Formats: sequence, structure tokens, C-alpha cells
Amino acid sequence: MRITAFGIHPDDIELGCGGTVALCRRLGYTVVLVDLTRGEAATNGTPELRATEAGVAAAILGCERRLNAALPDTGVRSESESQQRIVAGIIRSERPDIVFLPTADDPHPDHISGSALITRAMALAGIRGYATDGGEEAWGDMKTLVYGVRRETRPDVVVDISETFADKCRAIEAHTSQFVRGPESAPTAINSKPFLDMIIARDRLNGQRIGVEYGEGFSTLNPIALRTLDVFKTGRQ
Repeated sequence: MRITAFGIHPDDIELGCGGTVALCRRLGYTVVLVDLTRGEAATNGTPELRATEAGVAAAILGCERRLNAALPDTGVRSESESQQRIVAGIIRSERPDIVFLPTADDPHPDHISGSALITRAMALAGIRGYATDGGEEAWGDMKTLVYGVRRETRPDVVVDISETFADKCRAIEAHTSQFVRGPESAPTAINSKPFLDMIIARDRLNGQRIGVEYGEGFSTLNPIALRTLDVFKTGRQ
């Protein structure tokens, strides 16, 4: 199983689907993390520091590869042809079975545009006559799971991350410049204690929905085909 997990900024994946990423790696799946921007417009942290933090976080989640598309922070545009080619090229290069992407229902304009950009690029990546800069072969055989960052998605699927929740928290904490309010950092919504409390509460709520301690919720863009109903087995004879 090959998974490509997209985030708009270098900490989005950890917040929204870090537990699932860690679980997938434990199961032996190939997971590549892709950040669309370097986060250079953030209130705190330099792009260089954020890249270092992102590398540490990826290692905590068990991922050896983390790419950055270097799109402009606060300048992600879903209608940009050049940005579409970049993202479609990444999808074609990685050839994922599943794509994780953030929901467009988010207060940050880059998340709104970025989610639409990734969705558009997935469609373009499967069109044989569409040309990307690297000349990669078309790839459209993938499913999509959409995660929430600052807001919860209405989940169609909840993944049990009880065993990897601690890894998710450690990966989030690796982004010290963003989530730790130190003497030299400016106060922001995301380095306040209520923000991280919200992430924990959301994962607890999603876990409760499926009868486990912690879960991450995903919505789907398209129906998921089932060839058996084994997924609904309860364990009863």
C-alpha cells in the first residue's frame, strides 16, 4: 500500500492525520509526506527552522521521506496552472493508492485553496494527455481521505489511533516554533493551550464514536467500493 499525505504547511499532517500516518508505517505501508509550502509567512519560526522541525516530526511518525513543493505561503492558488503541474507531478511520481489531504473547511485561505489545488491536481494527474514538467506517466488509480486541521470533518471513516496517539503528540511537539509559547515567540491561536487541548479532545471524540480511546476522522470525496462486508464484522459468532 502506497500513501501520499499532503499538508499545506509543515505541521498540518501531524495535527490532522499524524496518528494514522504512524499506524500506516507500523503496518508496513509506504508513506510519503508532502508539504505544499515552507511556512515562510508564519508569525513564528524561520523556514529553515520549520524544515528541521518537520524532519524530526516525520522521523517520529516513522517516515523517511518528506517532500516540500515550495509553493508560496499565503500564495497557494488552486487555479494556478504552474502549481497544478507541480502537485500533479508529485502525485504521478509517487503513484499512491491513497491520498490524504486537508479539508477546505478551514479559516486559513491557503487551506481552502490548497485543498482545492490538490483535488484538482489528482484529477489532472490521471489524464494521459496532461503534461507535467517532469514528464511523468499518468496516474489516477487512487482513493482519497480528507482530514480536518483546525476544524473537524464529519467523518465517514474513523481510524483507531490509540496505539499511535503518543507518537502523534510527540510529532506535534517537535514543531516547537509553532506550538510552544516561549519568551521570544509572539502569541498566536495555535501556541495557546486551548488549541492543543482541542486537538486532543477531537481525537477522543472520534475514538468514542468507534468505541476506542483515540481516533482520527476522515471524510471521503467519492464512495469506497466494498467487495465483501468483512469490515462490518463485530466478532460475534
